[in-house]
Amino acid sequence: MDENVKTIVRLHMEQAKKALEAHHIKTYLVKDKQEACALASSMIKDKEKVSDGGSMTISEIGLSQLLKSRDVAYISHNEPLSKEESEKEAHAAFNADTFICSSNAVTMDGALINVDGHGNRVAAMIYGPNQVIVIVGSNKLVKNEKQAKKRIQEVAAPANCVRLHRQTPCVKLGSCQDCESKDRICNFYVKIDHDMYDRIRVIIMEEEAGY
Repeated sequence: MDENVKTIVRLHMEQAKKALEAHHIKTYLVKDKQEACALASSMIKDKEKVSDGGSMTISEIGLSQLLKSRDVAYISHNEPLSKEESEKEAHAAFNADTFICSSNAVTMDGALINVDGHGNRVAAMIYGPNQVIVIVGSNKLVKNEKQAKKRIQEVAAPANCVRLHRQTPCVKLGSCQDCESKDRICNFYVKIDHDMYDRIRVIIMEEEAGY
């Protein structure tokens, strides 16, 4: 990344951190995937029950692989699971000590914006686990909720539908068509803009990651 662009990215990261922490959401700024992985791991104690919501970001930074080597009870939604196993894992996440995930967008006015297909990820972000660690690349920083929705419709949702081999219009057209497909993944739209219970930790990387 060009140094001049990095300067602007860092300004956006600082702005997002300030806004999130004004909303009682503890936020950390790091340079790259390696630093993000190490920081997230340091927030998780040995013997903890850890779950995730399925995330390209978590895989890309190497956190999934690291947790598998640690003394924690880790169940990943990134692993190939049967429908029954997936449902069991999603319910178990509510009793986890730590839930790790990414966010479709983080606004510079201090909100986490997400769209879910089944709702298991956003549900666990809102309630259940004692700690929620949200890891995002700088590519997910947007100005406000309107831009977050645009990003979801034009980048995150279509890319995830391709990844998951869904038969939705966005796979062919490249952007959300607000479809009625049975493969639709845009079913639950959730905005988190305050954390009054000191559960949520957001790690923002200067590097880009995920969709």
